[in-house]
Amino acid sequence: MKRWVSAAILAILGAPAGAQVEATPGEINLGEILAGPAHSREIILRNMGSRPARVSGLAGSCGCLLPGSAPGSLAPGESRALPLHLRTASLPAGPHAWTLAVSSADDAGGEWTRRCRINATVKRVVELEPALLAISTQRETSVALTLRDRRETPLVVTGWTSTIPGLVVEKAGGMAGETRLMARIPAPGQGRVAGAILLETSDPAHSRLEIPVTVQGRGAQSAQASPESLSLSGKAGTAMSRLVRISASGDAPVRIAEVSVEGISASTRHAPGPGRHATLRVETTLPAGSATGSVRVRIEGLDQPVMIPVMVEGS
Repeated sequence: MKRWVSAAILAILGAPAGAQVEATPGEINLGEILAGPAHSREIILRNMGSRPARVSGLAGSCGCLLPGSAPGSLAPGESRALPLHLRTASLPAGPHAWTLAVSSADDAGGEWTRRCRINATVKRVVELEPALLAISTQRETSVALTLRDRRETPLVVTGWTSTIPGLVVEKAGGMAGETRLMARIPAPGQGRVAGAILLETSDPAHSRLEIPVTVQGRGAQSAQASPESLSLSGKAGTAMSRLVRISASGDAPVRIAEVSVEGISASTRHAPGPGRHATLRVETTLPAGSATGSVRVRIEGLDQPVMIPVMVEGS
């Protein structure tokens, strides 16, 4: 009798309250993974409701977690696979956890968010310096890349490609256990271009190393950071902070609209001043090992954000 009553209520009210689109599995454990190679997995998005639903947003907790394109609309009961791409080159050694927020909505005004969690312990065998490129420029730029492998039989870089048009990588020398490369980045147009440098190696466990690259074209009406990059080092576990002054051309005061951090664990605060400038504070706790990342600062009234490369190292 109780089961019949429950079925009758569901028939009248529709699907139970909750997320229309569920993400499964809700938790993925990768175990120990190597820093450098990218890791791919997929989750299944399924419409558990009684109405058509659309996936309205996919947001990773870190710029290193890249979801594929949102599948759009899902009919009741329909499911689709969503690929996930995890970049690890800039991650410090040790345990990590990332979350992907999946937002969905239906035509009746219902909105839901469900989260998928990914756990892994990162092991560093080879070192990439820098492990992430974030560049804001008006002209062609060259950046030196160094790969170090202190093992008895170090790997050999056998080839390289880039997903950014016009970006060229060339061999620049090196020694035993160390490979030096030079990346030449063409003069960018307006806007932001994101991609990666892919290094092929002789080590099957590190067959492809992926270095994230972001290039921001800097126009005449752009903002600048001083200093242009940050380097924080010291004893692991030490809390450190740095101040960055943001300035822009023109007489209008600089107002920071949004700040995001990629590749490292850090928090930010900002305030107007001094004068027409703005001040940004970057705060972090030094990891055991090194990591590279960037801080992206969006300014009110400007299309082009400021990119600030950040390197942190704890000993």
